Amino acid sequence: MTIKKKFLFFLISFPTLIFSQSISDIVDFSIDNPLGTARFESMGGAFGALGGDLSAININPAGSAVFNTNQYVLSFSYNEKKINTIFFNSVSLKTSSKFSVNNGGGVWVFENFGGGNIDKISFGINAQTNNSFYNDFHIKGLNNLNSIDKFFLNNATGFSESDLSVNQNETVSSAYRNLGEYFGFSAQQAFLAYQGYLLNYDDINNEFYSIAKYDNGVYQDHVNETKGYNSKYNLNLAIQFKEDYFFGLNINTHEIFLENFIRHKETDFDSDSAVKSILYENRLTTSGEGFSIQLGALRKFNNFRIGISYQSPTWYKLWDETMQYFETETIDINGTNYIDIVDPRISNLYPMYKIKTPSSITLSSAVIIGKIGLFSVDIVSKDYSKIKAKPKEDFVNTNMLIGSNLKSTMDIRLGSEIRLNKFSLRAGFNSNQSPYKNQDLIKDSSSYSYGFGYDFGSTIINFSHKISEIDRNYQLFDSGLVDKANLTTDQSIYALSIVFNF
Repeated sequence: MTIKKKFLFFLISFPTLIFSQSISDIVDFSIDNPLGTARFESMGGAFGALGGDLSAININPAGSAVFNTNQYVLSFSYNEKKINTIFFNSVSLKTSSKFSVNNGGGVWVFENFGGGNIDKISFGINAQTNNSFYNDFHIKGLNNLNSIDKFFLNNATGFSESDLSVNQNETVSSAYRNLGEYFGFSAQQAFLAYQGYLLNYDDINNEFYSIAKYDNGVYQDHVNETKGYNSKYNLNLAIQFKEDYFFGLNINTHEIFLENFIRHKETDFDSDSAVKSILYENRLTTSGEGFSIQLGALRKFNNFRIGISYQSPTWYKLWDETMQYFETETIDINGTNYIDIVDPRISNLYPMYKIKTPSSITLSSAVIIGKIGLFSVDIVSKDYSKIKAKPKEDFVNTNMLIGSNLKSTMDIRLGSEIRLNKFSLRAGFNSNQSPYKNQDLIKDSSSYSYGFGYDFGSTIINFSHKISEIDRNYQLFDSGLVDKANLTTDQSIYALSIVFNF
């Protein structure tokens, strides 16, 4: 055995014919759902024409030149989710929560006390959660139509019994690894089911068939646990030109980490079924990095402001890794029970791939009502059909589906603030369009927020509470078992920011 073969045997396999991400995963990487300072959150994120807030530079980079003093900010959040699922009239509720440090950074302001048109130059650094992937839900109910065996049968199409067998010089782990290396994801799924005695082979028709029987339906218990984040880091430069004009630039880096664990179990097969239960587990880990730029401008007109900003596409490099487990409980004609476990303990590392997210334009306006308060509006335009995945030859079908299933969106953010001396009251609203043409997948959504702040002088404390509801349909698997569950997510986010002026 060569050194290269030993390395592959003990460490990893490299499936080359298929990638593990679905369209919904790629869309999730393209959605901006920033979690910023408490002031930003309480005002619905409508800061494109305002500036003067650390998270505002993530919307319009010109906003850092609005600052009059240097500022440091640190923000904390507590996120609670309740996900209600309906699956064949069966209802389930899962509650989860998470505490995090979601935002931090600073802005440094340098005023020009000499001559010239440049009144001010500012530099900013902002680290912010651009999207959170924390999501846990539980689906259960009696499915009268389909079992997971159809998923495995679909993946077994085109393979023979010898393809999925363990040869004399192989182990289950090495055979699973080799199938992934040479034939990809589908071959591994078929191998799990065949080695787990869910599928058998018909030598006459040269095809696999399932030995499970569920004419009266099968009870399915499906757990989906996701954790991770999409973080965005702004390196900002802005100038104030002739008092009323502001221009800015962001150089952004992005970091993605996502871990998704699926545990699918089926029981209550027909009394004469040889298969009594099926357990399938799949863990997908995605990590990567990205790069983007932002350009922005602001204009003051006494008590009125307008702004425009451009967010370039984000160019991501991503890596996927999967681990799987399969188990069946069967009974033979003599009534003897068997438990067959297929646990390859192999990490499948997929080749690096690239995603180009769509660019976006934000148009903003704000009315400043003296020292009493303000009202602001942001309109964000983004065309999700422009998402591209590469290498092109490996994502031909995926890119075609993206172009035909996704659309452009126009999101609206509203924010308001009332100032009562050192105390501020705030409220906000978001209206977000679904990126899917078919809203049965994800419906349009909205969120409401409110908050308050108190200025102690050199220190400001801000608090916010944001409430949102999202309805979507979740498909259990990408083929075979394609039944959908309705998911309603009620989310409540509390944020606290400490602001230091100096």
